[in-house]
Amino acid sequence: MRRRLARDWRAPLPGVVATFTGAPTPRQRLIAAQLYAGPEAIIGSTTAAAWHGVEAARADPVRLFVPRSSSSRRAGFAVVTRTTRADPGSRWRPPLRFASPARAVIDAARDTGSEAGATAIVIEAVQRRLVTLPLLQHELERSPHRGSRPARAALVTAETNAWSVAEVDLIALVASSRYLPTPWPNADLCSFDGLRLPTPDLWFDDVGLAVQLHSRRYHARDDDWDGTVMGDSLLGEFSVPVVRLTPARVEREPDRCLARIERAHRSAARTGRPDVIATPRAA
Repeated sequence: MRRRLARDWRAPLPGVVATFTGAPTPRQRLIAAQLYAGPEAIIGSTTAAAWHGVEAARADPVRLFVPRSSSSRRAGFAVVTRTTRADPGSRWRPPLRFASPARAVIDAARDTGSEAGATAIVIEAVQRRLVTLPLLQHELERSPHRGSRPARAALVTAETNAWSVAEVDLIALVASSRYLPTPWPNADLCSFDGLRLPTPDLWFDDVGLAVQLHSRRYHARDDDWDGTVMGDSLLGEFSVPVVRLTPARVEREPDRCLARIERAHRSAARTGRPDVIATPRAA
């Protein structure tokens, strides 16, 4: 064993031997951490959330939970924590076991260390329909109250129907205006003949004004970006005025962005509301 470890094998974690040299793949890291934590361990928190598809969650370090009879410990890229809460919805993907989506998202929101990070994780999980708000609320209430403030704040924000942290910032910016009414986040739009129209990030129903946040970060694929551009064009065909902003611009120049929205709202009030039907999205 010592000779092979010196030449052909490696020990990524205590008691775990990899029969190869070089860096392990992400899946091999998960397997090594599962072997290190023991057969009753469940991969959870940010690692499980990332595995379920939440890109805002960081998969490193590999976080695992073990029953109370085991011990908490940390070595290399693996963090093992004891828990008294069972997770009947855990996913068994041999040889790996992952926490359920609700458990993973709530634990990730608690462990991410900031309210902004927790909000990004929760909003993405809900927007991608990986888990529902009621399930997250149920999981939060059965989890320890200590350290739950970021997760609780994230759930409150998710109930506004915002689809990204950038939208949350935009909603807060609009709320600071003394002139603008309360907009509808991600309202459903259609024409009077039943044609489904693109969903604006914010919708002012009194004048029929749309506000769109455009960012390459949220439209990584070319077809996503093309679809965004075509969507704005379709709104224009139905005489819907659109204010186009970027998250970076809102962050750097909030006052100028708010002034643009206020000017567009006044202009839309003078020209009349477009012939579209808008429905607020239920939380």
